[in-house]
Amino acid sequence: MSETKRFAFDVGITFIASSINMLIAFLITVVLGRYIGADDLGLYRMTSTIYGIAMLVATVGIPAAMIKYVAEYKGDRDKNNTIVSAGVITSLFLGIAFGVFFYLASDIFAGLFNMPELSGLLKILSTVFPFAVVGGALLGFLNGLRKMKKHGTATIIQAVLMLVVSAGLIYLGYGVAGAVIGIVLSSAGSCLYLILISREYFEITFHDYFPTTKKMLTFGSQILAGNAINMVNYQADIVLIGYFLTATDVGYYAVAVGLSKFFWLIPSAIQMITYPATSEYWAKKDYGALQKMIDKSMKYTACVLLPVGLGVGFFAGDIITLTFGEEFIYAVLPLHILIVGTVVFGVVKAIGGAVTGIGRPDIGLKIVGISATINIVLNVLLIPVYGITGAAVATAVSLFVASLLGIYTTGRMLNLKIDLKWYAKISVLTLLTISVFIFFKHINEYLLGITLLCIYLIVIFTNFLAEEDRVYLISLIRRV
Repeated sequence: MSETKRFAFDVGITFIASSINMLIAFLITVVLGRYIGADDLGLYRMTSTIYGIAMLVATVGIPAAMIKYVAEYKGDRDKNNTIVSAGVITSLFLGIAFGVFFYLASDIFAGLFNMPELSGLLKILSTVFPFAVVGGALLGFLNGLRKMKKHGTATIIQAVLMLVVSAGLIYLGYGVAGAVIGIVLSSAGSCLYLILISREYFEITFHDYFPTTKKMLTFGSQILAGNAINMVNYQADIVLIGYFLTATDVGYYAVAVGLSKFFWLIPSAIQMITYPATSEYWAKKDYGALQKMIDKSMKYTACVLLPVGLGVGFFAGDIITLTFGEEFIYAVLPLHILIVGTVVFGVVKAIGGAVTGIGRPDIGLKIVGISATINIVLNVLLIPVYGITGAAVATAVSLFVASLLGIYTTGRMLNLKIDLKWYAKISVLTLLTISVFIFFKHINEYLLGITLLCIYLIVIFTNFLAEEDRVYLISLIRRV
């Protein structure tokens, strides 16, 4: 298989797995919102947000380090044995230690957010860490080898298990606790599957355990710092809404955030391939292939995200009320605002691991640090005054700043040529389409929206893509 076809195949597999995973998480959100209410949905969202932040700390960046070093030493079995063994063994110790800590700290979290129900949910969740941390390390290993079919299968298994267990327990009357138990059991099942399928690619060894662990933790700690700040950037709005407002407000906002995160499915899938590929191309000094991969990845992502963003923006009110009910109409305006930030950031996110792939995770750390600072300050200023709308504005602004800094540093560090003229033209086309919809939507909102989307897609396909791009993009879509 050629490198181009392999790239398309890997992206397709990753996209399918990520889509199923996100769709199932969204279905659980719908079930909780419709049958339990915004208050309990907010409680679940706070629990999962705290869990996501905790997982970043617990892994210490080991999965990202696994991806980089496994990709670099792909042909050296002994070296890979040393790297993977150090990562898995260290992850097991970290998972156990963090599970104990999380159990003991559960009452502190409950008191901090003034949500007494959080304590019991976090105690249940504390048992997940050994499975989740080891599973994360093994996913990083498979990603580094670019065994994306097995990687995707593990992701799907976890998502399906979570849906089955969560839905079953919610039906039996366990409510939010049932959904949390679903997280625990699905992580355990996925981890066991990963152990079974990964055994053929490495053998456990204690050779050079300490120097290898030190090397991985040195690199991983920089990733941890960047990811931790990035998580704050992504979750500061939820946490601060929970602090300043109520669980019900968290529930409304969680709907807007959940829908906006769908825009990151494709760029996240592409990033999982561009990260190890960048590391591989950089090590081989194949700068031509690197330039082409970065350029195409960003443009293809923009050509997909922008039309989807317009479609969701045009019909956001119907999407939310039909899915969750009229009670969640308050999520519409925050969703409109979040779409701007998530779509723009999604284009850059597709190549977001490139600088880290060449061994400079410190650059990403600085970018997310600036973005997160802006996000937190704006959230603190805007949420008490404008509620969840203020939170959406703060997040969108911080994502826009991160996008500008990300594209600038990636181009400079990798000596890439960014086609700014192309992005300026497609931005003007997008703004023009939005303006026409706002000005004329009183005539027939649905007919106008569909017509504009069709014209927009035709213009992009015929004027913004070269012939080779059209052929390749069609091939990529077919594989997906």
